[in-house]
Amino acid sequence: MSEVIRVLAVVAVIGYVIGRQLMGEPLRGKRVVVLPVILAVAGVADLGEHGRHVEPADVACLVVSGLIAVAIGLLQGRMMRLESRNGALWGQMPVRGLWLWALLVGSRLIMTVIALAVGAKVAGSSAPVIMLLGINRLGQAAIVMRHALATGIPFAPEKDGTSFLSGFLSGQIGGAASRPPGPASRYPPQRGPGSPEPDWAPASGQDSWHDADPARYPSRVPPPAGDADPAGHPPTGPAGYVPHGGAAPDLATLAHLAGEWLAARHQRGRHP
Repeated sequence: MSEVIRVLAVVAVIGYVIGRQLMGEPLRGKRVVVLPVILAVAGVADLGEHGRHVEPADVACLVVSGLIAVAIGLLQGRMMRLESRNGALWGQMPVRGLWLWALLVGSRLIMTVIALAVGAKVAGSSAPVIMLLGINRLGQAAIVMRHALATGIPFAPEKDGTSFLSGFLSGQIGGAASRPPGPASRYPPQRGPGSPEPDWAPASGQDSWHDADPARYPSRVPPPAGDADPAGHPPTGPAGYVPHGGAAPDLATLAHLAGEWLAARHQRGRHP
């Protein structure tokens, strides 16, 4: 009777875990990392209970079953969608992840048949199920922990408000930001063709970029309003002006040109 209760309990736990993963949930560190460790340790301790004797054949079958379980757990972790929601780690298993659960159950049934065939009664019973489930969850937890460490996203808060390894993860985030600033680069930042000129004067004893390298930065004298640009740009009159640079200088230049155009029309109206 205890065997039936054990199997039903495991089925209920697996169903509960699958349901939560398919719906998606905030990932709490104690549930993701600590709980699988407890399950695995409790499962190992339970193997020798109730008069069971673990034989070498049992150990061999359990090692193979454990490797299969952890491999499937790693695949489940890689398949899980992990992201940050409300500043905490959130995960969801896609529907295709059910194939991995089916593979886990199928592999256990196959190993049960093999274990019973070679006389490994403990490995072929329901006793290792809790241990194998914990090992499988540890495989998935390894991927989740790796993602959390790589991105610095903390686990979701526990019921008491604390977050698992929050201090360690925050240290990972602040590692780069907490470094002292290095020496300033001797090379100025590159600017695009439409970037405005800097409005500060060059340092004493230094030439500006254009003066230092006139061949690379030739001086450009703007043509009179209304004339064509010899460099091939459109006319600079109001009808053909194409603004360049930032928004404020463009608007100021456009207003200036419009004022000149209106003044010229007014002047022509007064002197036909």
